[in-house]
Amino acid sequence: MIDQIQQMKLRDVPRGEFVRRKLDARKTYTRGEYDRSAKRYQLDDWDDISRAVYLKGDALVWVGFTF
Repeated sequence: MIDQIQQMKLRDVPRGEFVRRKLDARKTYTRGEYDRSAKRYQLDDWDDISRAVYLKGDALVWVGFTF
């Protein structure tokens, strides 16, 4: 669990951690598994379990915020 608000690369975020793509974003995701076929990390939408986005490991995301 990350206690401090910071921006980091998606590949360095622990699985299951809450992330946001922008600091003031309304959508909150949890970092999921790495998809080898797509070569991207899965972010599962916290509000809608059937929605997910896939981002490269170099993508910068925000972690450590109060949710």
